[in-house]
Amino acid sequence: MADSSGLQFVSSFAFEAMQKVDVVRLAALSDPELRLLLPCLVRMALCAPADQSQTWAQDKKLILRLLSGVEAVNSIVALLSVDFHALEQDARKEQQLRHKAGGSNGESILVSQLQHGLTLEFEHSDPLRRLRLALSELLVIMNKVDNAVFFFLFVFVCIIFRTSILTTHC
Repeated sequence: MADSSGLQFVSSFAFEAMQKVDVVRLAALSDPELRLLLPCLVRMALCAPADQSQTWAQDKKLILRLLSGVEAVNSIVALLSVDFHALEQDARKEQQLRHKAGGSNGESILVSQLQHGLTLEFEHSDPLRRLRLALSELLVIMNKVDNAVFFFLFVFVCIIFRTSILTTHC
């Protein structure tokens, strides 16, 4: 694994092992190298395979054995179970609602009432709720940026208009 100013990259050995689905080579990877491949490995192990052969069944068992000792796998599994299509639809509805309401934070489709404040709510929530909280906050920021850009453009147009009136009448 190469390290360049804090960024981690998958080694060529690990990349080739993933590309060829060589589980023996994957099993030989160090923990930090394996950690970079966790989302791919979890998906390989848990999603229905196109290959129904006995060889793949054995390889899948080895992948599951590799993943069994890694705590972060549970979080990845939880994220794989999220219905992203429904989440996207809710985010679009939320965006439309915020646009109609002028960016107010009153109603929300993504997030119901917060019990303990945003930070505590995020820390104590399941993965789907965390995604909903993050999306809701991103939409708030996007709306503020849109409003700020609109305000800047409005002021800019007003200045140009005023300048053009002053220059034509003076």
